[in-house]
Amino acid sequence: MEVHAHTHTPRKKWTHYFWEFLMLFLAVFCGFLAEYQLEHVIENQREKKYAASLLEDLAKDTTELNDIILFWETYNRRIDTVRNEIEKESSERNRVLLYQNAAKLQNNNTFTYHDRTIKQLKNSGNFRLIRKKAVTDSLVVYDGLFETAIINIQAGYNDLSHQRRELQDQLFNSKFYRFVYDLNFDSIAKQEPTVIAIIEGKEELLFRYYNRLENLHWLNRARIRFHKQMLLQAISLIGSIKKEYHLDEE
Repeated sequence: MEVHAHTHTPRKKWTHYFWEFLMLFLAVFCGFLAEYQLEHVIENQREKKYAASLLEDLAKDTTELNDIILFWETYNRRIDTVRNEIEKESSERNRVLLYQNAAKLQNNNTFTYHDRTIKQLKNSGNFRLIRKKAVTDSLVVYDGLFETAIINIQAGYNDLSHQRRELQDQLFNSKFYRFVYDLNFDSIAKQEPTVIAIIEGKEELLFRYYNRLENLHWLNRARIRFHKQMLLQAISLIGSIKKEYHLDEE
């Protein structure tokens, strides 16, 4: 019987296994770091895109807020004019001025909130991407002004405006409403002077109408105040976003 000798490979030292493990660990760790860095870069890019999108929305808001503040300040001046004329004796009222301003109270202007980006951040759970505390804190305050104050004021206005309209329809003939912006309205009014006069025998309705106008005036003052707060907050937000994300340098 032949006996075959077995060849034995020399056993590897523990240091060999250690270096294999270390190389494998470093490869996995470096891959993890690369993935983390890539994800970090992507999130930074998304954050900056959201910031730029917020700037666009805020720019639209500031333009509209300036316009809408002017509209409601003018609206309240018209209320003042109507109430001042009603306070006079019937024979002393400036009928043209009274009719023109009463007709213009039919107008309305609601603020269109450009919350496209804020909704995206909320609905997608990406609010965490806006990591600049100065921006997020200011953004929460800004959004809250609209959600709590402006919406409630508009709801109250809609109710009062409906009451005002019902009373006004019983006091004024609307035949010439469409012409009140005409530069020749004086001439138009002279064609049928009785049309622009307050309908007689409606003193109780006129008193209620006078009071509703004061309610509207008060509510609009609150509306204007909150719109001005939103405008200041929007301007501050624009400044913070540009500063934190260096968007004014691009």
